[in-house]
Amino acid sequence: MGDVNATIDGIKVSNQKGMTILQAAKEAGIEIPTLCHEDGITPSGNCRICVVEVEGANRLAGACHTPIEEGMMILTRSSKVLEARRGTIELLLSGHTGPCVTDTTARECGLHALASDLEVGPPRFPIRRPRLYPVEAVSPYVRRNMSKCILCRKCIRACSEIAGQNVYSMAYRGFGSKVVVDCDVPLNKEVCKDCGICIDYCPTSALMWPEAMKKREGSSKEKTQGKPVPEKGTRQKLLGMLEAHQREAGFLSEQAISEIAEALGLSVGDVYGVATFYAFLSAGPQGKHVIRICKGLPCYLKDASMIIESVERAIGIKPGETTSDGRFSFELTNCIGACDQAPAMLINDEIYGNLTPVRISEILHSHK
Repeated sequence: MGDVNATIDGIKVSNQKGMTILQAAKEAGIEIPTLCHEDGITPSGNCRICVVEVEGANRLAGACHTPIEEGMMILTRSSKVLEARRGTIELLLSGHTGPCVTDTTARECGLHALASDLEVGPPRFPIRRPRLYPVEAVSPYVRRNMSKCILCRKCIRACSEIAGQNVYSMAYRGFGSKVVVDCDVPLNKEVCKDCGICIDYCPTSALMWPEAMKKREGSSKEKTQGKPVPEKGTRQKLLGMLEAHQREAGFLSEQAISEIAEALGLSVGDVYGVATFYAFLSAGPQGKHVIRICKGLPCYLKDASMIIESVERAIGIKPGETTSDGRFSFELTNCIGACDQAPAMLINDEIYGNLTPVRISEILHSHK
């Protein structure tokens, strides 16, 4: 494999083809900050802290996963790069809740250390509904405080790629995204005994050793043996199986999710993550008639708020709820594929467009 020549912060470097910008910079003694990346696990580029400026590129590049190429002119601390990093840190701090100011473990938090290095002040972005979760102290091996999680996914990759256990997965979507265990239950697995890999890789204090358990000497990052991770090919049938089961049963129960996971050789958490990511899949019981209204901008401009208010008045529930008789469930989703008929709503598989308050009332009455 031949060498490629590039320039990083004015320093000429010659590295093997296929190396990332981050690896090349490290060899040249140039430090690029990271949060979601660490040697020993697959780069993901989730946090965007390691962005750099590449001459001629129309956007900043993630150094942890971008290969270095011949003739690249790279800046790791330009004003554009520093501004982007500070903005990213500020956004992460906005969602990084918990009593960090008085928390003695805050000094070990990689996020706070970076905020200090980059001189990031208090976030300008107020969060109306911060991510607040109860502290999980059920496991005798790992203490979880998901209010301090920054969704870097390092625990997922370390547990999967190094420990070979697949305990963690991502579930839900958007600001509600969360690292979960199985069907979002507290962590309490015996496979975590004598491991602690996820704790060592966590950049914040979201994962800690239990107070009754002393942190052992040495780092579990040195552990490389584990069970083989299922190949990605096992996921090819997942979405189809989830959709088929929901059509038959109406929703995806924990038992169904566990059975599908076993059939495909995936973890329960992986399957639950997919089931909670897609808006038209449901991990909980639904009413006989599911009403869906698009919350996207085009429909909002076409008076989607009128539909929401009319449905609330007609059946007496708000989005995310089900009527007491089990007849209706009411959900907001990202798209129902009826922009040309807006304002519109979807009931089960049928679209009703060009709606008015009177027509909405008539439609819902016909379903009663």
